[in-house]
Amino acid sequence: MAPFKQTTIPAHYRNGQTFGRPSQYKPEYCEVVIEFMGQGYSLTAFAGHIRQSKDAVYDWIRAHADFSHAVSRARAARIAALEAKLLRARKGAETSAAVFALKNADPEEWRDVRSVDHQHSLKAEQLTDAQLYAIASQKAGAHGTVIEGEIIERSETELD
Repeated sequence: MAPFKQTTIPAHYRNGQTFGRPSQYKPEYCEVVIEFMGQGYSLTAFAGHIRQSKDAVYDWIRAHADFSHAVSRARAARIAALEAKLLRARKGAETSAAVFALKNADPEEWRDVRSVDHQHSLKAEQLTDAQLYAIASQKAGAHGTVIEGEIIERSETELD
């Protein structure tokens, strides 16, 4: 069944009238969000501060380019505040909390970088039958050592 599409506006609506609840957005929120998040608070905390839902704030980001730009600047100001807090930290717990906050607030810049470069020159032809059996049956240890297996010596005539 095709979705219902209303082609005419009901008589009690004036032309150009919007539907639904009016937005609570105010242009002054652009400066407020920069100032508030510049203290280290999150965007969700800002939503609570102005008594709005987080979803409403994200709707404003999509609908208002000036607010979207202000939120981008506010996020940068938040990172600056959290980094300043880290530099002022004296004790281990304060430092750990500041680093944790930064890792969550800006994971691209503050994530733990882990890179593994694994290279080996071992080829399957170099492995014994017991080692191949252990690998195939998943009985190899963490470092590739054989846990179980029996090495059987075979002569050239037995292999043919």
